[in-house]
Amino acid sequence: MSKITNVKRAIERRKEKLIKKAKENGLYENFGQDEVRELEGRYIDSSSYTDEMNKIRDLIHEFDCWAMYYNGD
Repeated sequence: MSKITNVKRAIERRKEKLIKKAKENGLYENFGQDEVRELEGRYIDSSSYTDEMNKIRDLIHEFDCWAMYYNGD
């Protein structure tokens, strides 16, 4: 299993968790930022700029944008 696949699965799990959290507690400022930081710390190697690492950065950035603009729908 590739690292990109692992990142995609991790993002999907966190989205599910955040959606559930939003339904139970509502949305709040900096929604999802802890999860984004955790993913960055776990999967991003700041010294690597391979195609794979850049794709991982893009996936995490897309998740970050999703969290910023999530409105409960």
